[in-house]
Amino acid sequence: MPLRALLAALVFAVACGQAIAADVIGYSEAFDTLYRVDLTTQIATEVGRATPIGAPRLANIEGLTASAAGTLYAISDTDSVKTLLQINSTTGLATGLGTLTFTGGNVSGQLDLSLAFTCDGRMWMASGTGSFWQLDPATATATFIGDLGAKITGLAAHGNVLYGAGSQGNNNIYTIDTATGAATMIGAYGSSAPYITTISIAFDAAGNLYAILDFNPQPSGSTIIQWNDLAQITSTSGALADMGNITASGNSVADLEFVGMKGLAIVPSACAAQATSSLPALSWPSLLLLMTLLTLIAGTQFSRRYPTI
Repeated sequence: MPLRALLAALVFAVACGQAIAADVIGYSEAFDTLYRVDLTTQIATEVGRATPIGAPRLANIEGLTASAAGTLYAISDTDSVKTLLQINSTTGLATGLGTLTFTGGNVSGQLDLSLAFTCDGRMWMASGTGSFWQLDPATATATFIGDLGAKITGLAAHGNVLYGAGSQGNNNIYTIDTATGAATMIGAYGSSAPYITTISIAFDAAGNLYAILDFNPQPSGSTIIQWNDLAQITSTSGALADMGNITASGNSVADLEFVGMKGLAIVPSACAAQATSSLPALSWPSLLLLMTLLTLIAGTQFSRRYPTI
């Protein structure tokens, strides 16, 4: 086998192996602090606070999501003011883009807001009170679309299909009509799913739907110790598989154990993956088969060049 062909096969195998083995990375906010969450190991690493120590504090940050370009957005949801934020994924620092102006919908009190981009670049926002808006990040204007008809606290998009996830007794997943806001139920999480205060969802590049389950405040009589679990949801049926606690690393353990995480942004987003992907993902069996074929081809070329006497 020519050395050049062997090296090419090895380089290809290593590159594919690294891509296959790469962990899925997400981000989430815990009150006012950004965490980088390895969704494969379920370990969260603190990135930083939204505001420096001593500066006016941005609190109750919700709905963290990522654009196709990987820019993080979120909402500071206080009783009287809702501020659209852009979050630096390296430092956690937030830049205020403006106070939200609403054209309608229920905007009183804290709203349990969720955000998501569809792959056409449009940004959407839902509230636990049942309202649904299209959001213009350039002007911080929330245009009321309609009532969801369900208590939804998580949004995610796959392509231009928008999904909503329920909580607070509504353990169901929905598709959302972006023209009317109407939510159509796909299915229930299943009888084993616990009471969830808020749920944050996002699709990864492979189309898997991840969820962060927030149990703060915990219902009376709950035996849950920590407040954040990682789960996967089957988007075609709604079935939820709880994978267990998200644990923090280093000095963040005490900070995260009893603070609910809200919003889930996976980078690269499913939209970015659809736009840039040129090769299908390979399983290890497929990769081994491809390597074998490359070896056979190289061996055939060798035998043709140097026939056995």
